[in-house]
Amino acid sequence: MSIVSVALDTSMGFSLAIADEQGKLLLCEKLSAVGRESDRLLTPWVVDCLKKADSTLKEVVRWTVGTGPGSFAGLRCGIAMAKGAALVSGAMMRGVPSAYALASAAPAQLSNAGVLHDGRCGELLFERFLRKDGEWTLEAAPEPILPAALLTEKYACEAYVTAQEEVSAMMPEELKKKLSVVEAISAEALLKAPESQYPWPSDWAGCEASTEPLYVRQAVFVKPATLRI
Repeated sequence: MSIVSVALDTSMGFSLAIADEQGKLLLCEKLSAVGRESDRLLTPWVVDCLKKADSTLKEVVRWTVGTGPGSFAGLRCGIAMAKGAALVSGAMMRGVPSAYALASAAPAQLSNAGVLHDGRCGELLFERFLRKDGEWTLEAAPEPILPAALLTEKYACEAYVTAQEEVSAMMPEELKKKLSVVEAISAEALLKAPESQYPWPSDWAGCEASTEPLYVRQAVFVKPATLRI
């Protein structure tokens, strides 16, 4: 069987979705709490998931990878594994913010939603998504804020979504009823991310730009440094 699309997110645990050429979902799997074992566990887990869908790495023709925000070790090994597979097989590859999947978990009738990550040192990482033409659209780049800032008009949202229980304890008491804590990032939501927002790059330079990750480290948000040769 030839698999058209696979979505992989490793920003917080592992999440994988596999679809056939008609877009029918064949498999959706999650593996949480991988921690520092991510580099050792990831490839065998992906290969096993593909085997359950009667396929192999070389049969994947499209990869969608979550680009964070998320852990350094997880994002690094997830994106690198997918890139390696794509280089060998010639598959297409694009990146979609992991936060898009969290926004997709917000009620569809809302016009906006805030996606929150634990930013460490008492801060939150805030991203606002707007509902446009039936799709969630990122309004602006991720921004580190103090939790109290959520009470101001600038960061007010109809609902907030996170995949981290610790965010609930950081929320202002008045806003806790607006917060939804999901179990994990949904690779299925990344798989369905619209091409109008997240197109498939036409060359490898475009792929590199599309899949650039946003790491969340202790006390700081960083993008990977440019390689110096």
